[in-house]
Amino acid sequence: MPVSVTASSTPENAADLRALYRAAEARLARLRVLVDAGQALATAAPEALDEVATGLARDAAHLAGFARGRVDRHCSAAEVPPGSLVLPLRAPGSGETEFGALVLEDRRGEFASEDREALDVLCQLIGASLSARAREQRLALLLGELLRSQETERTRIAHELHDGVAQSAAALMRRLELVADGDPADLNKARDQAHALVGELRRVIAGMRPPVLDDLGLVPALHQLVAEAEQLGLAATLDIVLSSDARPNAAIETALFRVVQEALNNARVHAGPNAHMAVRLQQVGGTWQLIVRDNGCGFDLAAPRAPEVQGGLGLAFMRERIELLGGRLSITSAPGAGCTLLAEIPAP
Repeated sequence: MPVSVTASSTPENAADLRALYRAAEARLARLRVLVDAGQALATAAPEALDEVATGLARDAAHLAGFARGRVDRHCSAAEVPPGSLVLPLRAPGSGETEFGALVLEDRRGEFASEDREALDVLCQLIGASLSARAREQRLALLLGELLRSQETERTRIAHELHDGVAQSAAALMRRLELVADGDPADLNKARDQAHALVGELRRVIAGMRPPVLDDLGLVPALHQLVAEAEQLGLAATLDIVLSSDARPNAAIETALFRVVQEALNNARVHAGPNAHMAVRLQQVGGTWQLIVRDNGCGFDLAAPRAPEVQGGLGLAFMRERIELLGGRLSITSAPGAGCTLLAEIPAP
């Protein structure tokens, strides 16, 4: 069956041919910009990514008929001149998370709908690269924090073993040597020293991971944690509001326990001598919710803090632990206004 060709689909004159040629050239230019952008971003080192993104912004501006183009990591629509085009940089699958904006200024030529589609793809490519770099930087920060926390814990355990357990064991050994003389008093003292040594070992083990957390669960472990904090001079209270006796799974129990442990340690060191810590564990629907609040000196969330000042695993590592379980950790604080941690983890 013959196929009819309408007049509108066939170029009738030189002007139509030129229009088709220009359209093909425009499509080729868009494709070339996107291909070059993908190659440049894929091969760019993290430290060179900003420079590469700037060059791609200039190419995008020329493609879409603008005089200038730039990538602004902290762009506000009120800060750009009228007639500018501001496109958010988002990685595919990142939801509403933005990593800056592509800003095109001073339009000089025609802006076609195909240009906008190409710019959207370009923004996704740049956004994905910036997202990957931010993720790598975050992982590097967390890895460094984890290694520091491991060394801190090893140092603490080494000191406790040397100053406590090792000394007690040496004293017990000398006492057992005296028992050989047959003095019943030495035997009784040796027994007392052995009991003390066992207690010292249990204390060190509990500092690493309390057996009560595995044996009885999160609630008894939190009671023990708060009691130990009070013995060290920190005023603390614990409030448990649960709708059932069901325990969260082991991963959730460990995460919430570590949050409270870290918060108590930080409060004891940084909150001030008269600070009071309030810990509340509750169930809200199908979510485990932990609130840890102190009325201490607080701190500025926006101010950079040295890793050694944060103590222990640090706030960043606590947040990562919670997020790996599908939850979130929010921190509210200000100088002189104390600090509040809110951890929420959905039950699996």
